[in-house]
Amino acid sequence: MDTSWLKGIIATTITPFLANEEVDEDAFLEEVRYVLKSGVNGLSVGGSTGEGAVLSDEEVTRLCELAVREVHGKVPVVAGIIRNSTRAAVQTAMRVKETGVVALMVTPIHYHVNVPSDAGNYEFYQKIGEAIQLPIIIYNVVPQNIITPDMLVKLSGIPQVIGIKQSGGDVHKLAEMVERCGDQVVIMSAIDDLLYPTYLMGAKGSIVALSAIAPGLCSQQWQAFASGDYKTAEELHRKLLPICLAVQGPNFPGKVKEAIRLQGRPAGIPRSPVQGTTEEESLAIRYALHHAGLLMK
Repeated sequence: MDTSWLKGIIATTITPFLANEEVDEDAFLEEVRYVLKSGVNGLSVGGSTGEGAVLSDEEVTRLCELAVREVHGKVPVVAGIIRNSTRAAVQTAMRVKETGVVALMVTPIHYHVNVPSDAGNYEFYQKIGEAIQLPIIIYNVVPQNIITPDMLVKLSGIPQVIGIKQSGGDVHKLAEMVERCGDQVVIMSAIDDLLYPTYLMGAKGSIVALSAIAPGLCSQQWQAFASGDYKTAEELHRKLLPICLAVQGPNFPGKVKEAIRLQGRPAGIPRSPVQGTTEEESLAIRYALHHAGLLMK
């Protein structure tokens, strides 16, 4: 399958919710337009940043439909699939395929009691690939169900598996994946606080929450790196790092939305039980955004 499009900044999108926790489609479209103008290479809808684990099939399908229509072919749109069984993942993927997304970003089973063996993980991705016939990016983020480099070697034999979004802060595993699988699957970074180092190590780009908060700076950093301007890429790393540190930890979607709201963009609320930010958390985020030059005051 073609992987030439999978590079650079595949920006994540939030899912704004109204006070009644229904999706705010107008705010979502406004955010898609903003991110698109920032020079990104693609959009990811319904992933962790988009609170995909708490979206219904109808909701994630509608969001993909809106995003695909809005970008109008300018960049590819990837659909996040976060479900706890092969059957459920296939059902969701069947629906989003009809919207025109170019690929699926599929998270391994995340409920700890249902964590499968390596054979089960292989079957999970194989059955999704066979049923949907769209490219698959593995979203390696679940602490209790990690896709190891050994497992990725096996999964790379599935025709539909074209890449992995390596998250969880494990830069060592990313390095090993690049070395062992980089010629077979595209390694995308999701280690927000170490994007620049992971690019140097061989990641072909990133799919991170940071690109929802500061898509322009993320795009500038990737472009600087790709052109060999490592000095600028490192300077941007130092601007972006405090933002990563300010939003990490519990209530992550709420903190991401606060970072967006502080910049004057409508972000809505997170879906319960995720909470909004405390005054202390908001102040830390504001300071980080100011350090990065994203706030005027």
